[in-house]
Amino acid sequence: MGHRTLTSTPALWASIPCPRSELRLDLVLASGQSFRWRERSPAHWSGVLADQVWTLTQTEKELYCTVYRENSQAGKPTLGELQAVRRYFQLDISLAPMYRHWGSMDPHFQEVAGKFQGVRLLRQDPTECLFSFICSSNNNITRINGMVERLCQAFGPQLIQLDDVTYHGFPSLEALAGDFFRSLWGPYAGWAQAVVFCADLYQLPHPQKPPAKRRKGARGSEG
Repeated sequence: MGHRTLTSTPALWASIPCPRSELRLDLVLASGQSFRWRERSPAHWSGVLADQVWTLTQTEKELYCTVYRENSQAGKPTLGELQAVRRYFQLDISLAPMYRHWGSMDPHFQEVAGKFQGVRLLRQDPTECLFSFICSSNNNITRINGMVERLCQAFGPQLIQLDDVTYHGFPSLEALAGDFFRSLWGPYAGWAQAVVFCADLYQLPHPQKPPAKRRKGARGSEG
């Protein structure tokens, strides 16, 4: 199975009404919020969303989506699957009134808003968002992309292969527990290794509560 384009397999795509002023895929998916999306064909972005592999593209008025299923079960996305896309991009929130409000409060925003329409926050899986953020410390987007991808390849479930690309889901917390992350990146994990990715910290006993401080000038107990 290969990556699809809208013109090559139109019957396998579904659309969501969404003008570019409400969503710009090129600005949102490559902005450093998420690190799992790649432009495999011009204006066609492929990545993992809700443990499924998708390709997204858009016209001036529509967001087009196609999903890849196991065992070559071809078919356009269902309404339930499309709802996952709507939640991911938070399409129930309109940007237009927010842009107008922000522009009225900030002259600089008003000046640049026309060039950057359709920029919105993604509603990502909390685990993926947290671990990706930690990988971002002192790194650029290209390097973070590689770090997150290697993490998924090492510990995430394999989903599907398209052309020569094998897609993996994001690892669970259980898969990341213990010394596995240190064995993958070693010293290059940086401070993240000590803070979060050393998930075996949960094995430590809860620290005892420190004794209450004595108020200044208070006398000790008489005896």
